[in-house]
Amino acid sequence: MELFERAKKFTEAPGVSGFEEMAFDTVKELCEDFFTEIKTTSTGSVIAYRPCGKPNAKKLLLDAHLDEIGMVVTKICDGGFLKVTNCGGIDTRVLSAGEVYIYGKKTITGVICSKPPHLTTDEDRKKKILLKDMAIDTGYTKEELEEIVSVGTPVGFKVKTERLGKDFATGKSFDDRICGTVILRAIELLKDKELNVDIYALFSGGEETNYVGSRPGAFIVDPDYAVVIDVCNCAIPETPKFRQTNFINKGGVISYSSTTSRKLTQKLIDTAKENGIPHQVIAEAGYTGTNATMIQIARAGIPTVLISIPLKNMHTPAEIGSLKDVENTALAVAALAERLGGEDL
Repeated sequence: MELFERAKKFTEAPGVSGFEEMAFDTVKELCEDFFTEIKTTSTGSVIAYRPCGKPNAKKLLLDAHLDEIGMVVTKICDGGFLKVTNCGGIDTRVLSAGEVYIYGKKTITGVICSKPPHLTTDEDRKKKILLKDMAIDTGYTKEELEEIVSVGTPVGFKVKTERLGKDFATGKSFDDRICGTVILRAIELLKDKELNVDIYALFSGGEETNYVGSRPGAFIVDPDYAVVIDVCNCAIPETPKFRQTNFINKGGVISYSSTTSRKLTQKLIDTAKENGIPHQVIAEAGYTGTNATMIQIARAGIPTVLISIPLKNMHTPAEIGSLKDVENTALAVAALAERLGGEDL
């Protein structure tokens, strides 16, 4: 499957944080050509296994979280309106008049209400609209809606993944399904390679809300090394020059952090350099805001490295990522996998 088509299939699947099982079938379908065993966990994760065929081989874990930001119904109101709260951090500035899917007994479409500009005051325009002040219009009566939807029903963005020019794509859930695509591409690159590590892919649940999938997933696998693949913000025209560190379309961003393994991080950087793979390097003093923090302290501690895909418009229904960054990050991860297995870190 072509890289964009794989990313499109992955990112368009529903799977709001806490409801990752809605994406399980898609993940299994995408994994079936590359892994010998695929299983799910009780914390919303999928674990896929690809052995190297050598006895007592070390284990390499590749993690990308499966869940996406979204909403959950808190109240069904008169007139067929729904009140919701967020699952993960949502940029409410871009929600007005947006379309959503409501995943009840059947999937229905809703529209987030928007106050027309000619009815807003100067004071209104200065305020950020909070999610608690928004409502979703469904077109149903309250009675009809109560037959389909209940409190706790998940709500996700109604968005198609599209190409932007030749190298870019836009859509929902690039955080972090675009990184799940990296894992699939890396495994594809390794398909006929002789390795010294068994590879486990962890498509983990709950990262956007409580990290509920990554630590149990790492406990189950008990790996010798872990590579966490997530997303990061990148420079845009409005970014002051002195703050521009991550750039889209220039490769994955490898993080030096006190919560990740310096040795494994350096090995990934050296591997990328030696193979001429475009990459970027940043320093994060501590907490990375990713599964790397949780996996690093699972069991007795797991040497972990973090590499991220730069995104524009993160945590919106129109995230933008580079297909070149996906390919180059997959190349770096695959090259690292070929070098591991013979030593402790």
